[in-house]
Amino acid sequence: MSEGPKWMQCPVCKETLYWKVPVEALKDVKRFPAAIVVKHHDHYLIIYLDSHLQLADTEIVSAYVESQTEK
Repeated sequence: MSEGPKWMQCPVCKETLYWKVPVEALKDVKRFPAAIVVKHHDHYLIIYLDSHLQLADTEIVSAYVESQTEK
């Protein structure tokens, strides 16, 4: 598995984006591709990793919301 730093071109702003695979968070993943949310400036991306921790696909997040649990 390739656990080192990764890079890609941001599909929104076209900047080169560097990121590190969150290996600990992916230890218990049972199904691939696994989705990782990445914040980049004022936009968010979903990065999909395959079982070898290689970039499988990317998607631009259409909306970002924070949820709350009602008390």
